[in-house]
Amino acid sequence: MAQTPSPWLSLDDALAFSLSNVSPLDETVSLPVASSLGFVLADDLISPVNVPPADNSAMDGYAVYASDTQSPSPLTVVAEQFAGMSRPDKKQEKGTAIRIMTGALIPPGADSVVMQENTVRDATQVVIAKPALVGENIRRSGADIEMGSTVITKGTALNAAHLVLLHSMGISHVTVTRPLKVGILATGDELVEPGNTLSSGQIYESNRIGTRALLAQLPVTITDYGIVADDKKALSDILTKASKEQDLLISSGGVSVGDADFVKELVAQLGEINFWKVAIKPGKPFAFGKLSSTVFCGLPGNPVSAFVTAQQLVLPIIRRMAGIATQHNTTTLTLTARLQQDIKRRKGRQEFLRARMYQDSDQQWCVAPLSKQSSGVMTSITNANCYLVLPAEVSEVKAGDTVLVQPLRLNDHWAGQ
Repeated sequence: MAQTPSPWLSLDDALAFSLSNVSPLDETVSLPVASSLGFVLADDLISPVNVPPADNSAMDGYAVYASDTQSPSPLTVVAEQFAGMSRPDKKQEKGTAIRIMTGALIPPGADSVVMQENTVRDATQVVIAKPALVGENIRRSGADIEMGSTVITKGTALNAAHLVLLHSMGISHVTVTRPLKVGILATGDELVEPGNTLSSGQIYESNRIGTRALLAQLPVTITDYGIVADDKKALSDILTKASKEQDLLISSGGVSVGDADFVKELVAQLGEINFWKVAIKPGKPFAFGKLSSTVFCGLPGNPVSAFVTAQQLVLPIIRRMAGIATQHNTTTLTLTARLQQDIKRRKGRQEFLRARMYQDSDQQWCVAPLSKQSSGVMTSITNANCYLVLPAEVSEVKAGDTVLVQPLRLNDHWAGQ
């Protein structure tokens, strides 16, 4: 793995370097479609069938010859065709109609289906009130999917709609990239597991649960190595163990410059550190390297810093290693909005201000930063619905300026503040 030219990188450079130094897994597994949600397709999926498999009716109505409907003369109803019934062997005669249900196979000869709302029916005959067009209300074989066509491309993370599509083609199992093995740990003598009583100087550890939650929808299996004290021997043992078991190890804490911050030092001894400072706020002390063949990501200890760097740096790395198509590795929904108050700050780092965005009465997107922006204040994340992203070179923006925002939750309440 190459060293970066400088330990202090922009977010874009840090991300580009990280992604260029990790590779997609080349191991695959076969899974039932019902168990494949979120997994990454290992090969292009070619349809084994036409969908729909045969011409069928898109409406409840009558199968007819379109040419028979150009006059109001009644047509004789000669049969019924329900979904699930075989296609009739005998060709439908001119001057007749067949009662047909949605999804039923089109009788031979018929070239149109008239919806029942456009008909008047008595016991044996039907009058077509509106002339039909050839092909009207008929779903043609292969109109959705043609046999032999590529339906889902390699590197696609399967979602609920994909699973419906797979079953519609009669596919019961898919070949996907195996789950990425990810280890997580937190370091610090001050950290205590929730549920225990705090002593003086202690705090509850929360970064591991945040990391697990962010990874929940990705194709990973997680090993939690727990809280590790600021002890070189204990840390070294855990790092060595994880390097033999995991594809990726994520730690929080211990990568800054404090006297008890041993993680970066030990990773450098046991493997390599490629960079450990990124010009973003919050989240400057982020470390990237390797322990043997295990990729290492070291998050800051402050909860907001850990959360932001996990979103901006770790998730793209995992998507790359999991085999998700390159164009989706770093894609983050970014919008523009009108700033609602002046902001002055020290330039030099790209900043992710926690903010609320909303649409005003004119349906224009507006955004305002929250008042609390400390990297230790997790409520700045829970109360926000977006990041207000300020470029590193910007020191001042005015109310009314157009700024960039990244929504955090697409199902949030967006109308008004």
